[in-house]
Amino acid sequence: MVDGPCHRGVTRGRTTMAGSLARRRKKDALWLVAGVLLIGLVGLLVGLLAQTGEQVARMWVGAEVHPDGSARITEVIDYDFAGKDKHGIYRTVPLDKRGDLRDVSITMDGAEVPFRLNGSLVTEMVIGDPAATVTGTHRYRIEYTLRTLGNLERLAWDAVGTEWEVPIRQVEVHVATPYALRSVQCNAGSYASGDPCATMRQPSPGQVDAAHGGLDKGQGLTVYGTFTEASGGGATLPEPPTGLAPAEPEGHLVQGWLWITGIAFLAALVIAELLRLAGRQRVRGNRRMDLGKLARTVRPSSVPPAELGPAQGGILLTGQVGKNHLVAWLLGAALDGHLRITGATRPVLRKALEGPGNADELTERVVGTLFARNPDVSLRKYNKNFAEAWRELKSGLNDWRLSDAMELWVPGAERARRVALIAGVLAAVAGVIVLILTADGALDSGTAWRTPTAVGAALAGGGLAAVLRSWELRARTARGSELWCQAEAYRLYLAGLEGWDGRDEDLLTAWAAGLGETTSWSIEAERATKQGGSAQYHHDRWKLGLYLPMATDSARSASGGSSGSSSSSSYSGSSSSGVGGGSGGGGGGSW
Repeated sequence: MVDGPCHRGVTRGRTTMAGSLARRRKKDALWLVAGVLLIGLVGLLVGLLAQTGEQVARMWVGAEVHPDGSARITEVIDYDFAGKDKHGIYRTVPLDKRGDLRDVSITMDGAEVPFRLNGSLVTEMVIGDPAATVTGTHRYRIEYTLRTLGNLERLAWDAVGTEWEVPIRQVEVHVATPYALRSVQCNAGSYASGDPCATMRQPSPGQVDAAHGGLDKGQGLTVYGTFTEASGGGATLPEPPTGLAPAEPEGHLVQGWLWITGIAFLAALVIAELLRLAGRQRVRGNRRMDLGKLARTVRPSSVPPAELGPAQGGILLTGQVGKNHLVAWLLGAALDGHLRITGATRPVLRKALEGPGNADELTERVVGTLFARNPDVSLRKYNKNFAEAWRELKSGLNDWRLSDAMELWVPGAERARRVALIAGVLAAVAGVIVLILTADGALDSGTAWRTPTAVGAALAGGGLAAVLRSWELRARTARGSELWCQAEAYRLYLAGLEGWDGRDEDLLTAWAAGLGETTSWSIEAERATKQGGSAQYHHDRWKLGLYLPMATDSARSASGGSSGSSSSSSYSGSSSSGVGGGSGGGGGGSW
C-alpha cells in the first residue's frame, strides 16, 4: 500500500470521517435538489408540487388519561398508498416494559381488519390481510391502552413518534385528563427538536388541543405538561373522524417546470463542483487533495495530536465551534490542572488549589470569570458566573479559529467562504425575482420565455449551491491537514476502542467530547468497568462526557434547563422537553 499524506498508526477501524463527509455532501445534495424543485415551482407560479409517494394524508390522535395514570389512545390514520398495491400498514409503539400496551382494536374504513402483534418492548402492529392488497387512501382506526404517559406527576406523550417511514401532511392531537395541567408545551420536528407546534390551545384545565402540518419522515410531535391536584374541568376528547378517508388528488408536471428545473439543476452542479475543487486541502508536496480522499488515507492511532488540546482538535476536525468543543475545553482545563471537576453525574467545577502556572490568556480569562465570586460552581442550576464564562469561552474559541495563529487554515479561506455565502444569497434572490418577472409564459407553446427564465433559473440554482456548499472553501494548510489527520486518527481510535485497560480515563473522556465520540467511548468504558477490566479502581469519570453537557445547559440557562438534548441522550432518561421525550411514539409505514 502506498502511504497517503496522513498515513499513520496501524490499519484497523473504519475511516468514518470520509463517510461523514460523504453523508454531509449527500445531505447538501438532497437540500439542493429540494431547492431546485422549489425554484421550478416558483418560476411556473403553479403552486406547490403535489407530493408523490406514500404518505399519511391526515392523522388524528387522542389520549384520554385515567385517574390511575393509564391512557386510552385513539389514532385515526388516513394512509395514502399512492397507487401502490400493499397489504396494509404497520405501527410500532416503544414501551418501558412488557405489558404496558393492551386492549388493542383496529378497523379499516370502518370495518374489522386482520392484524397481529409482534415484539415485547417494541410492539409492532402489522395490519392487513397477507392474502390481499389495497391501494389508494384508506382510513385506519387504532385504539389501545398505555400504562402511563410519562409518570403520575408529569405528562410526556409522543403523540407522533419519530420513526414513521413516510411523511405526515396534517396532524391533530388531543389530550383529556381528569386533572388540570400546567406548563403545557407542544414540540414538533426531528428528535430532540424544541420547535413549537403550529397551534396549541387549552380550552379547559385538563384538555390540550394541538395541530401541526408537514411532518417529514423521521419527525414527530410530543406534548408535555405537569399534573396538578386541581380538577380537569370535565375535559373530554372531541369525536374522532369517521367514515371513509377523502381521496388524494393526483399530481402533475409540465414542460415549463422541467425546463426551469433542469437549468437550475445544471447551474447548481457546476457551482458545487467548482467550490469543491477550490476548497481542496493543502497537503505535503504543495499538492491539493479532496477532504474525502484525504480522510480515506487515515488509519487509527492511539496518540492524540501533541500540538492541540481536545477542544482545538475537535474544532480543526469540523471547522466550526460546537457545544461539545466547549465541554471538551472544560475537561481539558481540568486535565491540565487549571480547575477541578468533582461528581461524575452531578458535576461541580472547583477552583484549582494551585494552578500549573502556564495558562494562556483565554484560560486565565475564563477561569477568572468562572470563580470570581465562589471557588465552587455547582452546575445544577443557573449560575451567572458560569454563563458569563461560557460566553467568553465560546467567543475565545471562535477567535482562535478565525485568528489562525497556528496557521492551520489557508489564508483568506474564511473570507472566501463568507463572500461565497453572501454572493449565493444575493444570486438566489435575484434569480427568483427574475423568474417571477419572466416566467409568466412558461406554459406557452412558444420559446420566447426560455432565455430569460434560464437566466433566472441559473442564478437561483447557482446561488443556492453557493449557499449550501460555501463550507467547502474552508481549506486547511499542509500543517493544518497533517494535524487534522492526527485528530481524525485519534477519533478513529476512540470510535473503535475495545478492551480498555482503565488508564488515561480523563484524557480519553476529554478527547472523546472534543472529537464527537462520547457515545462510543462511554459504551466501551461502561463495558470495561462492568466486566472488571480495572478492578483496583472504581471508574466513573467517563460519565462526565455524558452528564457534563447536560449540566452546562442548566448552569447557563436562566430557565434552568435546555430545550434540546446532547448527543448522549440515551443515557439521560426521559427529557423534559423536545420531540421524542415521552411515552408512546414509535412510527409506521406500509407492507
